[in-house]
Amino acid sequence: MLIKDGKIAAFGAQAEKESKALGDQLRIFDAKDCIVSRGFIDLHVHLREPGEEIKETIASGSKAAARGGFTSIYAMPNTNPPLDSLERLHDFQQRLDEAYVHVHPIACLSKNRQGEELVDYASLAKAGVKLFSDDGDPATEEILVSSMRELAKIDGVFINHLEDKSMTKGGQFHKDIPAESEYLMLERDLKIVEQTGCRYHAAHLSCWQSVELIRQAKAKGLPVTAEVTPHHLLLTYNDIKDPKGYYQMKPPLRTYEDQEALIKGLADGTINCIATDHAPHGRVKDRGFSPQSPFGITGLETAFASLYSGLVLTGRLSLLRLLEALTISPAQICNESYDLTIGEPADVVVVNLKKQGKIGKEEFYSKGTNSPFSNQVFTGWTMLTLNSGEESYNGTI
Repeated sequence: MLIKDGKIAAFGAQAEKESKALGDQLRIFDAKDCIVSRGFIDLHVHLREPGEEIKETIASGSKAAARGGFTSIYAMPNTNPPLDSLERLHDFQQRLDEAYVHVHPIACLSKNRQGEELVDYASLAKAGVKLFSDDGDPATEEILVSSMRELAKIDGVFINHLEDKSMTKGGQFHKDIPAESEYLMLERDLKIVEQTGCRYHAAHLSCWQSVELIRQAKAKGLPVTAEVTPHHLLLTYNDIKDPKGYYQMKPPLRTYEDQEALIKGLADGTINCIATDHAPHGRVKDRGFSPQSPFGITGLETAFASLYSGLVLTGRLSLLRLLEALTISPAQICNESYDLTIGEPADVVVVNLKKQGKIGKEEFYSKGTNSPFSNQVFTGWTMLTLNSGEESYNGTI
């Protein structure tokens, strides 16, 4: 594959022919034992900037993304202040000079994420925002109906963090954060989708009941999509060990039955895509678990290698479906290009499927080291990431 001026220029024999004319201008990357794919897309990332730069920044988070093979990431608006206006969108965009990959904003569903007053969806959409969410503060039914009617008018996508907080107060893990807190809210939301026709994306599914509800909604032809995280695909409640804070997230790790349903749902397309829910907390969790320990784990750098090792090499998921869930499927949700075709921007990842390695706690590019996959040996690591033809990562584990 020949890349010129940030775009894909040619393949195969034609690429060889054209490259000869470039002489000293030509740079060659040998992709032996590797696959070459459209760069990965993550619809659910927390970059913490502005407001909590001690935990992560656009620079550190996007550098971690590049290492993981991601070329596009979508940043949740649970920042301080939250992204709920054109003014804050412009502030966010001005910070992107520090980014290693394409960083796209997700805007709030309501002003200040308080679930009371709607943001100006039309103006934000006109400025390029495609996705809206009050992530971490699930919408009430009253505001949900109003917001989804408005979003349907502009073809916006509503992402909901499914958690009935009246059922989860003080809970830290699966036994205290029941599956009902997720799937009963999803059941409610899907009824409103049916009424409004709004495009709806269910964040980080964790239980078999949610998978079945998404399956039924799709059978009805509703405009519904869903995501699942690497940790919910690879871990269960029984895998939790010290430090327990590294296994603490919302929704929590659940049962083997739930895990099997998630894998099956991803394999058959009921669940559209994989999203990391990358949630760094700096070094906070390194001090051990406490009831006040923040929820979330870091996930961008280990996503592909862990999934390839845990699902593809074990025969539970095809490589093609894994790649699709990281590229084509999320791209279709947010209307991004996903083909490696001539003339398209060279957003490319090269992955060595034979390379074994690990990332130790001190080696993460992310400021967050809170990962249950730290120091685990996986196979299938990113060797090169290009954003519009420019190297955003080139290295070895």
